[in-house]
Amino acid sequence: MFSRAASVLSSVVLVAATGALPGTAPQARAEVRKGDRAADFVQVVDSAGKRVSLKSFRDQVVVLTFGASWCEPCKRELPAMEKLARRYQQRRAPVVFLAVNIDNEIAKGKKYMQQAGLRVVRAIYDSAKSTVESYDPPKMPSTFIIRGGVVRHVHAGFATGDETALAAAIDGQLKSR
Repeated sequence: MFSRAASVLSSVVLVAATGALPGTAPQARAEVRKGDRAADFVQVVDSAGKRVSLKSFRDQVVVLTFGASWCEPCKRELPAMEKLARRYQQRRAPVVFLAVNIDNEIAKGKKYMQQAGLRVVRAIYDSAKSTVESYDPPKMPSTFIIRGGVVRHVHAGFATGDETALAAAIDGQLKSR
């Protein structure tokens, strides 16, 4: 009796710790981290339906954020990102801000992005979820700062004031170019 209870308990601990059932392989996590090569975009399009590639921004610092209309922190993050993007645009800094919407329906994502009032932040759409799966963000929203094809900074989640830390990370990348 004790050994059966211990076996059940160890199985519960295994599932909780790894997400895997006994006798199965744990799920692999491909979470992109600082120092990793940045994956190029897969099936990502802009609002006109044109494919977008990360490689086309190779000479810039890329601020890449993943979010969706159902994500409450994302609704606070986008206006802060837009304000930050306008500041770098005024400085003529080589920084591009990309907001990847992962809603299942592009029309819903477009409506959400329009409501966010994005003018400088470029809205792109990953309804197939191919690119978001490549990056495997730890939270929604998650922001990746990329320079030279390498992830230089990862910021998970968003709370008011986080834009200050993101600006410092962007400035650090601009200085090390």
